[in-house]
Amino acid sequence: MSVGVPLIRKGRRHNHKDHDSLVFTGNAYYWNSRQEKGNAVDYLVRHMGMSFVDAVAALAGGSHLVSEADTFTHEAPKASHNCRKAVAYLHKSRGIDYSIIRELIDSQHLMQEEKTNNAVFPMYDESGNVVGAELEGTLSDRRFKGVSAGSAYGYGFNIRNSSDKTYDFVLFFESAVDLLSFMDIKRNQQGKSLNRCLLVSMAGLKPNVVKHSLKAFKGSLRPVLCVDRDNAGDEFRNAIHALKIDFRACFPDEGFKDWNEQLLCYKRNIANLSTT
Repeated sequence: MSVGVPLIRKGRRHNHKDHDSLVFTGNAYYWNSRQEKGNAVDYLVRHMGMSFVDAVAALAGGSHLVSEADTFTHEAPKASHNCRKAVAYLHKSRGIDYSIIRELIDSQHLMQEEKTNNAVFPMYDESGNVVGAELEGTLSDRRFKGVSAGSAYGYGFNIRNSSDKTYDFVLFFESAVDLLSFMDIKRNQQGKSLNRCLLVSMAGLKPNVVKHSLKAFKGSLRPVLCVDRDNAGDEFRNAIHALKIDFRACFPDEGFKDWNEQLLCYKRNIANLSTT
């Protein structure tokens, strides 16, 4: 929980907020639907892209971040020759506008994994190098979220809106889908510009991504937390406040838990109007 994994306590154990079959108890975790198990370090290495050293430091309460001397090996997912299932999932299931999806593909910010058909959102560092990837399953009946093995610690999938590569605001989201939903809402519904904004998905609730992004990218870098309107989001905002980071909070509209929920409601309303 200290590194942003969203857990819900149930008696003596904790369940992952987004994956009911993922259970933490003591120093062990069990992902029953995948027949996978391990200890806390195993989880951080396998599912949060940390090195062994970083995982131990994080669990010990340390603040070790990746430096130029640290090394990692990112096992990039093998890309499919097309993105049909990823595009269908993002547009039909998640309501993301085709124009945004096309931009992602053209700029190499969206791919489809050959083996699993997962949507792959590459993580680019401040120099434009791919250092990891956020993954999301494209099957509506089997939810999957994660990061690719060996992804660099402290980075997230990001969209940059600045001609000179400096930014006034850094907006942090819980997932790539929420980030894209926010873009859709601001651009297509409200006609607002996101100029000089860096949008970052943390693939969860990860203080290390906030800290490292503020350190790695250039500009005035005023952080804005655009996380869910729920208890986990409240706890995350409190955790960032405890780190003495001055931030603004941006919430989905009243009545919506996250940005994708708000976007889907808007798209449903538009569809209903067109049929009446």
